[in-house]
Amino acid sequence: MKKILIVVSVYRQGERIHPIIPKLSENAELGLLCVHQMSNRIPWNGKHDMRQYFHKTYDKYFSQIYQNWKQIDYSKYDAVIFDDCRDKAEEIPYKLIYNQAKKHNTIVFANQHGNRDFNPKQWELSHVNQVFDYCFVFGNHTKKLIKPFAKKDVYLPAGIPSNDALCNYKQTSEYILIITNFLANERKVFPNTFGDEFVKKINLKKLQEKYQKPVVVKIKNRDRHFAIGNPYQTDISFVEKVLLDNDIYGQVIRDVEDDNLMISKAHSVIGISSTLCYKPIQLGIPTVILDGGNFIGSFSEYNGYCSTDYIEQVIDSQLKSGRNSDYIKNILEGGIDYNSSNIYVKHVMDILNEI
Repeated sequence: MKKILIVVSVYRQGERIHPIIPKLSENAELGLLCVHQMSNRIPWNGKHDMRQYFHKTYDKYFSQIYQNWKQIDYSKYDAVIFDDCRDKAEEIPYKLIYNQAKKHNTIVFANQHGNRDFNPKQWELSHVNQVFDYCFVFGNHTKKLIKPFAKKDVYLPAGIPSNDALCNYKQTSEYILIITNFLANERKVFPNTFGDEFVKKINLKKLQEKYQKPVVVKIKNRDRHFAIGNPYQTDISFVEKVLLDNDIYGQVIRDVEDDNLMISKAHSVIGISSTLCYKPIQLGIPTVILDGGNFIGSFSEYNGYCSTDYIEQVIDSQLKSGRNSDYIKNILEGGIDYNSSNIYVKHVMDILNEI
């Protein structure tokens, strides 16, 4: 039986592929390495430590669990799978681990960092043979963008495995969901941040009155050690005050054990182009993607990408038209049939069985 080392660094990054673990364990013996935010040396910046949920769910599938990359005998493993394709020196030491793995001819897989504007210097291209031998990408759209700049074809379209479970959830249309990136009380990496000005600009009070739904604001989990996030309660209090000051009935959520359930309860979603926004699109929930708060990436191809002037029109149009199947087929491999996990595992095992 093949042996594979899974390496996890950041929860919100790795959760996209965590569901491959049970299926992969049917085909290989698995080990686990936890680094950076997923290691036990960094305090969790939040009320609910998502590492505990991860270990409760997945530890039973691993024969060995490591907290220090320097203490691993990499000759034991046929493959390493990183949850990301970036490297951050000792913090996310994927180049260092890659070098150790390659001393033993271990195959190293990585995963597309996220939905970013295409750049020939991006990690998915610059880190080949430095962080990975093969890189999983969301779909054929990304692969086609990369192809003219790639020296060889090492890109494996496999969608987002964690989205497969969406097909098991009933849609209940309970609230308007706002998916944020940066808040107005944080560092201004992008011009469009969630705060009083944003709420007024998207006419959130008017939307609430029209659809008669409470508002749920999902804020991003940022650690304080590396991502320079605020203390989590500071961010929650900030958003609660913004809603109160604008007379909007709703709540704020941050760490969520089941984000598929959170999405399935949404009547509509207004998002800054987060990878999380692929979930409601796959379900056919009306989803608006706004510019200026994050990288747009493949959302530029989406019929719900618009300015703040057209939010209401987009929601109403999608309530009638439903799921955008053509977009999903182009962007997310396995997204139509919720079959990304099987595609992912097949890629891994086919490559390893060729060795």
